[in-house]
Amino acid sequence: MAAQPVDRLARAILYVEIGLTLFCLLLFSNALVGPLFAPQTADGVAESESAILRLIWPPVYAVVLLLIGVRVTRLMRILPALFMIGLLVGLCFASTYWSIAPDITSRRTLAVGMTSLFGLYLASRYRGEQLVQIIALAFAVLAAGSYFVCICVPHLGIHDDINAGAWKGLWYEKNQMAAMMVLGFIATCASAYISPERRKAWIGLAVMIFLLVLLSRSKTSLLACLASAGAIPVLIALQRGGILSVIFVWLAATAAMISCATFYIAPDAVFKMLGKDPTLTGRTEIWASLMRLSDKHPWLGYGYKAFWTPTSVPASVVRAETHWEVPSAHNGWLDLLIQLGWIGVVLFGTVLAIGFFCALFRFARVKDGFFSVLILMLFSFLIMSESFILSQNSLIWALFVCALARLTANETET
Repeated sequence: MAAQPVDRLARAILYVEIGLTLFCLLLFSNALVGPLFAPQTADGVAESESAILRLIWPPVYAVVLLLIGVRVTRLMRILPALFMIGLLVGLCFASTYWSIAPDITSRRTLAVGMTSLFGLYLASRYRGEQLVQIIALAFAVLAAGSYFVCICVPHLGIHDDINAGAWKGLWYEKNQMAAMMVLGFIATCASAYISPERRKAWIGLAVMIFLLVLLSRSKTSLLACLASAGAIPVLIALQRGGILSVIFVWLAATAAMISCATFYIAPDAVFKMLGKDPTLTGRTEIWASLMRLSDKHPWLGYGYKAFWTPTSVPASVVRAETHWEVPSAHNGWLDLLIQLGWIGVVLFGTVLAIGFFCALFRFARVKDGFFSVLILMLFSFLIMSESFILSQNSLIWALFVCALARLTANETET
């Protein structure tokens, strides 16, 4: 009889913990954060400087610290990732000493540290079916909210500017929603794979989320979504082994080689098919300007998150050369180069390479390996056009950290 109250208390604590985890997932997605509290910008600069947002994030960080504190011993399971992410965040903190905007660097280092801690918490606290389905549930809520806003409050959920008609849902602009929904698509597909008893429900949600990607009109995210869908049968075959895995790997390698050859032989045709001009909407001009500026601080950069501030002199040079208010490099690797120099680029590249190397040996042995590999692949694709590397208060970065930690975990049984 005495055990029943204890069991009920333990169950209540578990539900509270899951609820707080969902709360953090939703907040780090930045759903409604930009449109409500920083509606004047899409680049994240004003959003990060909003006084209201500075009041919103401390309670979120407090929840993250509470969750970590309760399960701190479980961090021993993910020591490799803890060490690697610690090095990256440590480099961000060290850049305060040479940053051109040390106050912003120190403040945003705290933010990326908390974001990374949440990703590490997810990887150490949850695993397998539980991890993937909690994340998928959060995206189900975000997708439902996006449908509600677009249908019932269209002036908030649908663009009426140059992207008129494109859905942006709970986010400031269409590309933000599309990137989030690609993550949701991966999470729901992975849930359908590892949870057969709820497979129909998860497949239905995956279709709803894919429709949001289509309605966003984001070609990059649509390509990422289709690539993820194409990778799913390959990963399933690899997990099962046998002749089927050999056939799928051969097909995937052949498709990759054909794609690369097509781009090399006829790049203009590829750009036209994607609806892009050869300069990638002026991005090549930004990249050329940034490479010239990076030569002035090649090894250490200008400091973490210091380059694109409103008063930044080097950023004003880029904007003057390109003749528009450039908000970011539109390339994760270049943004990292101007922030933390070649030391930062090499360090992150090493971390990413270790993640993929470990994936070769571990993804088939852990239930959430299927999900983690897809997240790693998606992140590697997205950072070619977006500045997600070490992005503070970002669910994309938190899930990358989580996936990296799961694939490099030193658990003997998962």
